[in-house]
Amino acid sequence: MKRPEKNEYPENFDQYIKLIPGENVIRALESQMLELQALVSDLPSEKEDYAYAPGKWTIKEVLGHLIDAERVFGYRVLRFARGDSQALPGFDDKKYVPAGKFNKRSFYDLAHEFSVLREANIILIKNLGEEELSMRGTADELEMTARALIFSIAGHSAHHVRTIKARYLE
Repeated sequence: MKRPEKNEYPENFDQYIKLIPGENVIRALESQMLELQALVSDLPSEKEDYAYAPGKWTIKEVLGHLIDAERVFGYRVLRFARGDSQALPGFDDKKYVPAGKFNKRSFYDLAHEFSVLREANIILIKNLGEEELSMRGTADELEMTARALIFSIAGHSAHHVRTIKARYLE
């Protein structure tokens, strides 16, 4: 899959898209599943409820946010790729994360759910052609192509895994 052009997405999504090198976003999506599973399996139990600063999410809440985003963005890819022109609402992660009660779950359970969702999204993405990848949709009042959204999914995960490594595992 070719990289999205700058005219395929809003400027603020560049922060995520630029985190995915090259054009093989499928490989990036697949390797992120394995990276997240390895990261979670190596986390010491004392980090389970750790937040690096007051008001910041715990590692479990970051994982929960990744799950929510994977679910929402995957749905958006489906809608965009199918040519659905109805504008989709945004989602407020500041409300979703507390409502998800992710701190009550195990690292394993969270990593497993992420992997199941990611695998389903990969199957969808692998079966999209150039026409579907070029379809545009609107979510949270922002227009982009399905292709740009796919790169954003990978970049969003890369961003949060990098944050976990840098701020939570010091």
